[in-house]
Amino acid sequence: MTKSHMSEELRTLKRIELLLETIAKTAVAEKLAKVLENRKHQILYENDGRLSVKELAKRTGFSVGKISGLWRQWEQEGLLVKDGKSYRRVF
Repeated sequence: MTKSHMSEELRTLKRIELLLETIAKTAVAEKLAKVLENRKHQILYENDGRLSVKELAKRTGFSVGKISGLWRQWEQEGLLVKDGKSYRRVF
């Protein structure tokens, strides 16, 4: 395989990646907008994986169980992905 052929394949793969990201963002945009309407939910979403669950509970007034439940729900909706023991945003 020539260097220019690999470069063209790489450009094509990058384009596919961008298109898939656009499709995924469109698919979850409405769900994400609903999450971000609620200030406490917004704090959870924006700080998942950045702050400890205890710190998030303190900032939001939610129990640790409530936070875990919301994150599981958001994972099912495609807004978060499980990364080891924690969650992280898809976008």
